[in-house]
Amino acid sequence: MLKIGDFAMLSKISINMLRHYDEIDLLKPAHIDEFTGYRYYEEQQLLIANRIQSLKGMGLSLAIIKQILSQYGDTESLKRYLQIQRSQKQEDLDTLTKQILKLDTAIKNLEQNLSIADCDIAIKEIPKRTVVSYCRQINTYSEERLLWEELSELTKGLNLHYTIPSYDVAIFHEYNQQGIVTEIQRAITDTLEDLDIVHFKNVESIKVASLTYQGEYPNLQNINTYIANWIKNNGYKLCGNMFNIYHVSPKNETESEKMITEVCFPIKNK
Repeated sequence: MLKIGDFAMLSKISINMLRHYDEIDLLKPAHIDEFTGYRYYEEQQLLIANRIQSLKGMGLSLAIIKQILSQYGDTESLKRYLQIQRSQKQEDLDTLTKQILKLDTAIKNLEQNLSIADCDIAIKEIPKRTVVSYCRQINTYSEERLLWEELSELTKGLNLHYTIPSYDVAIFHEYNQQGIVTEIQRAITDTLEDLDIVHFKNVESIKVASLTYQGEYPNLQNINTYIANWIKNNGYKLCGNMFNIYHVSPKNETESEKMITEVCFPIKNK
């Protein structure tokens, strides 16, 4: 038998770590002297120690290693465990690769002294909600305010109950020579039947690249272009129409420089 110090030297596992392995029932000593408390290991346990070191070198946690060792003699079970861990590592690698790509593009854009920073763009999920919706064509973006006025007038007698936050959203469906087909939505708690040109519907949750912006609406065109380029350069692709969420708007703020708009582009991985 080997004293714990000798076993540590041969296995390249520290004495403190061997004691920890004993505590978690990963690698227990073959014998513990009841008078001195000294731990002793059998030479055959070097095989287990080597397996632990090898599995640790694959980046596996001690909890996973413990599960694997319990079925080490079953080749199929061992193969299945390793395949699962490989899949997780590949997923982690894909995530890390994407994070590095985002860092590289952010650094590049900062070197170009662009007024908008990549750090301002977030990937998030806009939640599922029930909305009141109104859609028609407008000539210019500045006419969007007319849609909100019209929706307010059309629903005036319905006593709608809006959620908090209300998710005031403008979706730009189509651009043509005549103008922009624009839909506006407000999240509500009610369930009602459609009116002639006002609709009530459920909107599914959606993953977006978003940038929250403070200031006047005319500056949004530059932001749209910036986000579109960011999506292309960071391994995503568009999967829907861009939309704006108005957190602070003319509805509750008269000073345009205090308006807060979240520009959202629906995305998915390439």
